[in-house]
Amino acid sequence: MPIVKTYVDERGEPVARIVEEDGTRVISMDVFREVAQVPEGAEAVEITERYRVLARRRPLLGGFCEFVYFQFRGGVQLINIKYVGPDDAEVVIPALLKAVDEEAGRGKEDK
Repeated sequence: MPIVKTYVDERGEPVARIVEEDGTRVISMDVFREVAQVPEGAEAVEITERYRVLARRRPLLGGFCEFVYFQFRGGVQLINIKYVGPDDAEVVIPALLKAVDEEAGRGKEDK
């Protein structure tokens, strides 16, 4: 049976959701960061008249992370990042935060 936890920071604020089963962890964080554009390689998950939801995956630590984007007429936001793999939350969360900063900075120098 999966174990579901909420990871909180030193102030007691919820930072991530963690689902663990059979040594595999899914660590998910909501981020809501504006980005310059949808990155190359992102795949559409859902398309409607008003918006698109896209996802892009890349390796991270011993697993992979997935970035989820929301594209609407006014721009693009990185709304969620998720890690799937065997690593502990204490290692993964700083790596996810660094990946978000890198991802949010992509393309800004081209603008």
